[in-house]
Amino acid sequence: MKTPCFILMLVIVSLPILSACGVQPATLPAGVVPQELVTIEAAAEDIIDFAPSGNWDKINQDVADIEEAWKAYEPQLKKDGAPQEVNDLMTSALAALKTASQSKDASGTMQGSNNVSAAVVELFALYNPVIPADIGRLDVLERQVILDVAAQDFSAAMETMAKTRSAWESVKASVLEHSGKDVAAQFEASLEAQAAALDAKDIEALTREASAALELVDALERLF
Repeated sequence: MKTPCFILMLVIVSLPILSACGVQPATLPAGVVPQELVTIEAAAEDIIDFAPSGNWDKINQDVADIEEAWKAYEPQLKKDGAPQEVNDLMTSALAALKTASQSKDASGTMQGSNNVSAAVVELFALYNPVIPADIGRLDVLERQVILDVAAQDFSAAMETMAKTRSAWESVKASVLEHSGKDVAAQFEASLEAQAAALDAKDIEALTREASAALELVDALERLF
């Protein structure tokens, strides 16, 4: 679970997953991300942490918090220029998360939660964040790699890895400009290790490397 300090950092993180599909949300002047979105992201990450141990009381509370926060934020969607695709993604992700959590389906709950996270950080991009959007994308994508291989869906993992490499290439120059040479080298080494593990269909190694990459994403965020 991320610390409160990290959650505060999320206020200036974005993750425009849908922009890769041609969705270009409008941006507002720099400002504070609505608290409802921060609440949703924090709860989504909590769920991913708690699902493996089956802490369903905590998970159900987090799902309820997400639903409440999303309901409170929805009237602001069009006002702030959110594309319909993002609204649709959040709606479907939240429905899937609720169904999986009610069924105590750990893997489905984690996937639903990561999809919620992908949608909500897409909305962060509306508020002109300081940390490059692609760094936020890396967070969701590396989690998705872990979920893909846990399901032994190596084709999906390959697609996710391709998106991860694309996001990294987009942000690499900015990382280097912010004195990130060392962490950039570490992240690239992790990508290579993940690729080798994926080629070998080594679930344990790929999970380990993707988990390490998530820690490096935290380090990338701190550069900004």
